[in-house]
Amino acid sequence: MKNILYNKRHIKEYLLYGFISSIIYIIPVWIFFFFSDYNQIGILYLGCILFMFAHMLYLVKLSFRRPEYKSSWMMIIAAHFAVLAGIVFAVLLTTLLCFIYIPGFLSGDSQEILKDAPDGLNNQNWGLLSILYLCATIGNFGSAGFMSVLGPYVFKKNQMKDKTAVLDPEVHAPRETKK
Repeated sequence: MKNILYNKRHIKEYLLYGFISSIIYIIPVWIFFFFSDYNQIGILYLGCILFMFAHMLYLVKLSFRRPEYKSSWMMIIAAHFAVLAGIVFAVLLTTLLCFIYIPGFLSGDSQEILKDAPDGLNNQNWGLLSILYLCATIGNFGSAGFMSVLGPYVFKKNQMKDKTAVLDPEVHAPRETKK
């Protein structure tokens, strides 16, 4: 029996929902770059919250699929695959925005980008980059990973007949005994 988590259709679905959630995440990041104000740094965390809600919609869709995702654990694993795909896309899109809005992004010759920022934050923009990439990775994984664990237990209708997730059927197959 082949595992359904790794077939082509499901991998395309993980990439699709990961891309959609990263697009929703990158909108507040773009707004932050547009204003370039240190006092507006909370907008980045709004992007993490939107990323989480995009994955919540994916979990609602997964909860209505009966034959494939009978197990809550399968839903958790599938949702985490989509979260990881979304984080990869979010980091790539954040890097793209850094190339557009930060002159001399890779050379280290960039000027101060943020208005009203402390001096340590504008030192070759290392502070700004660390905030951007920590939000794109740790913030998104924390918020969407939490939703991925909580969601299957909230959205799944009948949990009384929950089956254990079998990731490798050969390991869990009954062994034949010799007589």
